[in-house]
Amino acid sequence: MRLSRIFFCLAALFILYAPTQAVASLAEQAAPAQGAGFSSRQVDESWLPLLERLQKDPRVRNETLRYFHGLAPYSPDPMGTKVKELFTNAFLRKKRVDDGTPKPPPSRIYRSVVTADVMRKCNDYLVKHKDIFDAVEKKYSVPREILVALLFVETRLGTYLGKDLALWSLASMANADRPERMGGGMDDIPITDKHTEWLQARLTDKSRWAYNELRALLEYCYTHNLDPLSMPGSVYGAIGICQFMPSNIVPYGDSGGSDGVVNLFSDRDAIFSAARYLSKHGWNTNMSVDRQRAVLRRYNNLTIYANTILALGESVRTGVLLTGPPDTAAPAVAGAKKKPDASKAPASSGGASGASRIVIVQAGNTLSGIARDNGVSVRALQEANKMGSGTKLLVGQRLIIP
Repeated sequence: MRLSRIFFCLAALFILYAPTQAVASLAEQAAPAQGAGFSSRQVDESWLPLLERLQKDPRVRNETLRYFHGLAPYSPDPMGTKVKELFTNAFLRKKRVDDGTPKPPPSRIYRSVVTADVMRKCNDYLVKHKDIFDAVEKKYSVPREILVALLFVETRLGTYLGKDLALWSLASMANADRPERMGGGMDDIPITDKHTEWLQARLTDKSRWAYNELRALLEYCYTHNLDPLSMPGSVYGAIGICQFMPSNIVPYGDSGGSDGVVNLFSDRDAIFSAARYLSKHGWNTNMSVDRQRAVLRRYNNLTIYANTILALGESVRTGVLLTGPPDTAAPAVAGAKKKPDASKAPASSGGASGASRIVIVQAGNTLSGIARDNGVSVRALQEANKMGSGTKLLVGQRLIIP
């Protein structure tokens, strides 16, 4: 009897321990040679459940599991951020009460983005990469001003690519498929027992989505010989200057005819890939503003996001700084460099779009020339800007068009 009990205990321990050993063994086999001191201990044990799942997935190369060596431990924080967003939208969003008090109209764009300083940065970027934008417009007919505005909104033209590794963010979300794996990731979310079913459904859905994106990222890094341990991403794993989710790289990535390797952290590949994405989702010449907005929302489904790109792009194209989307302006067309049409321009205040007319003085501009181009008299321009007859224009000065 005692021997049978011992045998039973040993068998139970083997069943519990064998999967972990199998994953650890596989992780060790997939690891690159790094000397005698390298071992599977470099894979943090918090990743073992996910590694086991990846190991069993026939769509995942065993070699890609080496990317987990040296990866920071699992954290529930990325999923906690998403759950908090979903929970707020579902249960905490306050309904607006109409008490009869006039309320200012909500901003239709990110005003901190559409500024004279940002316009200058976008123009500098266009000059620096002129050859790339020339080739992109020829291939995809997406205006360079729209593309540079999109890249600025996404990553400030590549100057901010995210603070965490995309691999870590996606792996953490993929691993957070059950409430018991969330740890302290939901401490500031007022979830109660009545939200149990809702929470499990959201975790299942979002962890499945993250797992698919993780798998795409592993394959992308392997096939293009890129190192995911030096690849920053957004909080939800978007990567590169154009912020593609990994699953979008194969259908929409474009190396710009260079070496065939799509590296979204290079300006050329990011610009070509963003243009291809917009083109594949319906961008073409002579589109209405509403249609442009609809295509941009395929990139990010926020209306204010699309409006901001349209406003910044039109501002860069014309030199007229808008404070709202160009709903009444002529649509941007690849290669076009038109002067603003005063008959179609939004009013200086009020109006459906909420846009005002501001001109940024460029080198070589004259007051009479600006007045002529915008269909107003010199006197009206002087009065609107409180200028005397002898006042000189300064480069970068903002002029109100009455």
